[in-house]
Amino acid sequence: MNQQIFDEHIGTAPPSTVDVDRIIQRQRRGSLLRRMAGGGCALAATGLAISVGVALSGGARSQPGPSVAAPAVSASAVPSASPSAPASGLRLDTSGPKAIQQTLNRLRVALETAVAGAAPDVRWIYMPDVPGEKRLPDGHPAMYAERDPVGLAARSGVARHGEKAGLFMWVRPDTCSSQGGAGLDPDSGPRVCSLVLECDHGMKAGTCQASTTTEGLEVVETTETSPAKNGKQYRFYQVQVKLPQGYYLRLLAVNYFGGDGSGVVSETPLLTKAELRTAATAIAAQVVS
Repeated sequence: MNQQIFDEHIGTAPPSTVDVDRIIQRQRRGSLLRRMAGGGCALAATGLAISVGVALSGGARSQPGPSVAAPAVSASAVPSASPSAPASGLRLDTSGPKAIQQTLNRLRVALETAVAGAAPDVRWIYMPDVPGEKRLPDGHPAMYAERDPVGLAARSGVARHGEKAGLFMWVRPDTCSSQGGAGLDPDSGPRVCSLVLECDHGMKAGTCQASTTTEGLEVVETTETSPAKNGKQYRFYQVQVKLPQGYYLRLLAVNYFGGDGSGVVSETPLLTKAELRTAATAIAAQVVS
């Protein structure tokens, strides 16, 4: 399995998006998202990135990187079909490019269906990640994959009540590649680990809640804020659900629109905490081992 094969089968990676693992690590230190607004959580495309995903860049940056024209995204990332619930269980098959693409397609349908069930009036809209990015059609989230280990991701703008904001999804295993082990310093070097979110004593009171659904799904929910320009506040709602096969699903709703350094566009994320949990657990309930 090599770069060319992934290029041919799935598409081209977005140049940057949200580094959720750095978010989680900072939360464990009691200072979640402190540098997020300044672009410190940007992802850098590295040699670890495959054509449909990016590797994590551990070095924090005080300013967003230079504007880059976004590479083209395959049409399969934005399909035209309307969402419908999968007929059977959703298996996370990452055995090859074709299997990854099929899994991404099924996850997209599950995500769209779950959000429609939790918040029927929410619309999917194109959200640029960097200036100059090729515009994709509204109506579907853009889907990507990562490698070392293989992870699956989605990002999109959402519109509701005349406002717009961002919504992200990751499905990643709790493992690391040969590039680093579980003890890798989160602030140095390329990282391809998926850090598991846990509530601990270092978090602010009321910002983290762990629970189990009636179906036995382990859920962790977090709420965080970070200073933004003009006296505003970035707000982040996140839900993590443990999946079979050692994977974890995360949904992250934010109150900005775009990539690193984007300004606040709404007072809060456009999905409520309860809606985000409902959507996340609905997706997770479909995943089978």
